[in-house]
Amino acid sequence: CGDFLLVDVINPWDTTSYLQRYILASDKEIFEKSASQIPEATFVKVPIDNIIVYSSVHVSMLEELGAVGKIVGVCEPEYILSDEVKRGVAEGKIMDCGNSVSPNLEKIIESKGEIIIASPFQNSTYGAVEKSSIPIIEGADYMENHPLGRTEWIKLYGYLLGKPALGDSLFKAVESNYNRMKSVVAEAIDKGRKRPRMISEKKYGNSWGVPGGLSYISVMYEDAGAENIFGEYRQSGSVMLSFEQVLAKGIDADYWLFKYNAERNFTYKELAQEYPLYEKFAPFVNRKIYACNTSYIGYYDDITLHPDKILADFIKIFHPDLLPEHNLRYFL
Repeated sequence: CGDFLLVDVINPWDTTSYLQRYILASDKEIFEKSASQIPEATFVKVPIDNIIVYSSVHVSMLEELGAVGKIVGVCEPEYILSDEVKRGVAEGKIMDCGNSVSPNLEKIIESKGEIIIASPFQNSTYGAVEKSSIPIIEGADYMENHPLGRTEWIKLYGYLLGKPALGDSLFKAVESNYNRMKSVVAEAIDKGRKRPRMISEKKYGNSWGVPGGLSYISVMYEDAGAENIFGEYRQSGSVMLSFEQVLAKGIDADYWLFKYNAERNFTYKELAQEYPLYEKFAPFVNRKIYACNTSYIGYYDDITLHPDKILADFIKIFHPDLLPEHNLRYFL
């Protein structure tokens, strides 16, 4: 829009409305001229120099854009994998702002952050932080239904940093690599290659959350040439089922993938000790289980930033001959 950029963030829980509207401009005078035409928009002065980040995913996006040095505050640093950020917190150069659900307002103000990047949740607020003058960039990337839709958010952070060309080029590189591998798989499927049937995740408490058929992860399984056995549930989030329901439909699955967080990698013996009935699944019997230990593997950061790399792992598991040079890096 000439002197400013209007960014509309669609409400993922009500797509007929906006979650936020931002006007990105180099000075407030430009914003004030445009504000009458665009009511309820939040002014963000760009480029940004000092940033507060609530989640590890957004730290990784800034890291990809070469902007870790602009991070002045973080929430829950114990869950952040970036060595540079961990070192900054330990040395007192980056403020530990506490828990992302109820961050320490005094530390946020003390950090002198110009914006806060946070992940929104339905019907939730940001508490006392909303009363401060710091604009909150609501990074709703995790609600996208396509993996590349999540990655595309790096364009916004590129604009915030005054690096729009870099953000665009990073996205295009991931998009190109992802679609290239997807095409290789699609061609093999078109020629009669069978899609192996797979289940994912495992039970927690009394339920087992499986990805619905409209979820970004189910899209990735399909793009990797597999059949998500529970894809018939046309939902974009997880579908909570009982163990018996998963066993009934998934007992003869070809593969089983799941993520976990532990000090050491799971063994089949430990998995059976956790819940003996897991041994009934064909992937357990046939040793076709692949698991990702997120305590040290950056799966959650890369699923947003580099879905192409995770897609490569999926293809290597389901159709190893299609990517002969690839070595598994997330699922073992």
